Amino acid sequence: MERRITISNIQLMSLIAITSIGTSSLYAPATLARYAERNSWFLVLAGGAVGLLNLYVFLWLNRMYPDKNLIKICMHLLGPLVGGIVALGFIFYFLDITSWVLREFSQFFIIALNPIIPQNWYLIAGVVMCLYAVFHGLEVFARVTEIVFFITVATLLTIYLLLLNQYHPEYLFPVLEEGMIKPLSGLMISTSWFGDMMCVSMVLQHVRKTKRTMAYATWAIGITTILMLMSVLSCTMLFGAQTTETFTYPIVSLIQNIKLFRNIERFDAGLVAVWVMSSFIKITVYFWAAVQGLKDMLRIRKPRLFLIPLACGFFLCSKYKVWGLIELATFYDKQAWYFVSFQFFIPSLLLLIALMRRDSHKRRVSS
Repeated sequence: MERRITISNIQLMSLIAITSIGTSSLYAPATLARYAERNSWFLVLAGGAVGLLNLYVFLWLNRMYPDKNLIKICMHLLGPLVGGIVALGFIFYFLDITSWVLREFSQFFIIALNPIIPQNWYLIAGVVMCLYAVFHGLEVFARVTEIVFFITVATLLTIYLLLLNQYHPEYLFPVLEEGMIKPLSGLMISTSWFGDMMCVSMVLQHVRKTKRTMAYATWAIGITTILMLMSVLSCTMLFGAQTTETFTYPIVSLIQNIKLFRNIERFDAGLVAVWVMSSFIKITVYFWAAVQGLKDMLRIRKPRLFLIPLACGFFLCSKYKVWGLIELATFYDKQAWYFVSFQFFIPSLLLLIALMRRDSHKRRVSS
């Protein structure tokens, strides 16, 4: 009998938080400033509210089908043909996200650290780390995520607190001077960042459930919202909204302003380490979700045999899907609906179908 894979509530919380805040923290201040300027914080709160609703969709589906992940739920609700097509779409999405994050991983090193080393070496390093983690399974990299979570939160909080004496709160005023509707033009992209936690749809059946499971998942969204809010507020209060918008990586520029005791500066290495660990977790959990989905859809007994072919596929996809950072950022900005469709709209439709089927079954039983 196959041993049941289980992770704890804290590990679940860590996975949700890291996959949501890990990569988006680099882009959020500049991207949201283009939509809402000094009111970017409002977009973060709105996105966090939708992200919480998104999380509850997956928790509700899991409560109705506790022994099934998202792929199995698709097959169960929609049948082998339609359900298989939708499930295949989700598997493709998981692999696609893996390739996007891997490209972000390599692009960051090229632009911010060392442009001399060929991009292929960064991509290969990311693929090898991901393969090693997925080969050892969910329980192993979930324990790593638990450690990375505390390091990430502590590092980001330290960065924002060390800059307290340099903030200019007046840069935030006037607040919502043009109303609450206009800033919401950027809600789709803000929602897509919080929707990155959709990997939870493949993990929930492996969580050791307690009365606090839902609370831990909710805290993860709350922590993500607070950290992203602090990121946006820090950049806005230090540089101003218009200057923040011009940066490629505002957080890197932010951390370069930290100085301790007049001599200790250049804390970039700490941020780079945190971001690399977070990217590694995100790449790993989405690749694991794709492998797990393929296993459940095709009923494969030895999914590890597919690790290297799938890894080669998302390596090539990551290498050739965009030409550079500008095209990468433009796709995230203009095509956010693509991410939100898989993160929120389709799962919500599945939940609606599940509720309708349950009500129909109850009516037949009562009659």
